[in-house]
Amino acid sequence: MRITTVPLLGIAAALALMPATACGPKADDAAKKASGTTAASPSRTATPSPTPAPNGVEKLRPTKILARARKATLAARTLRLHGTFHDGNKILALDFRYAGAKEAVGDVTMGRERFTLIRIGRSVYFKGDDAFWKSIGGKGAAQLMSGKYLRTTSKDEGFAGLAEFSDRGKFFAELFAPEGTVTKGRTEMIAGTPAIALRDQSGGKLYVATVGEPYALRMGGGPGNRLDFDGYGAAVAITTPPASQVVDASALKP
Repeated sequence: MRITTVPLLGIAAALALMPATACGPKADDAAKKASGTTAASPSRTATPSPTPAPNGVEKLRPTKILARARKATLAARTLRLHGTFHDGNKILALDFRYAGAKEAVGDVTMGRERFTLIRIGRSVYFKGDDAFWKSIGGKGAAQLMSGKYLRTTSKDEGFAGLAEFSDRGKFFAELFAPEGTVTKGRTEMIAGTPAIALRDQSGGKLYVATVGEPYALRMGGGPGNRLDFDGYGAAVAITTPPASQVVDASALKP
């Protein structure tokens, strides 16, 4: 439950290699290619029971509860992950919605900088505000990418950290990895749902629902570090950005 190791993670280093003057017909051609990507359809799920039955996980060993929570959370068709955490001296805020294993859309805010990420299959679209692009590549990068999405793929080594963040399987595997021994805490109410607390030796806490599916409901790691898991089963529509707003990363390489 290492909330402070959220992999954001090579983004700055990867984007710093982007030439600030790479624009023109090649980028436009790449945008046309991107328009062929299909949009993800909203997931259809059964309406949850208004009175979910107890699942009994609080009676299990801590490691078993953690395993059940990881499995249930990864198996959910859709969910939302949002909250804030510290990365060194920075406070980061994220708000993501996941549909299936490799489809996601969301935003990350780092101080005055913000970026949006869309993942559809192998395609990853990345859009930063002007403040973000200036911090990465100066005014040239901001002028080039203002209002644009940078398209790359999950196989692009330069964006491996970014792609992993949008890959629920890999990202959640890191989030759910405990540090040292896992112990049980007390049962508490999390957003109106009873949950059992798990704690590892880093001080991280994970709250697991004790009714219905044993979903993860909240993860905490000290003051200012909290991620909430909710929106289970809610429809999520993830669409491809307009071709006119897409610049292919391959067009920016020397």
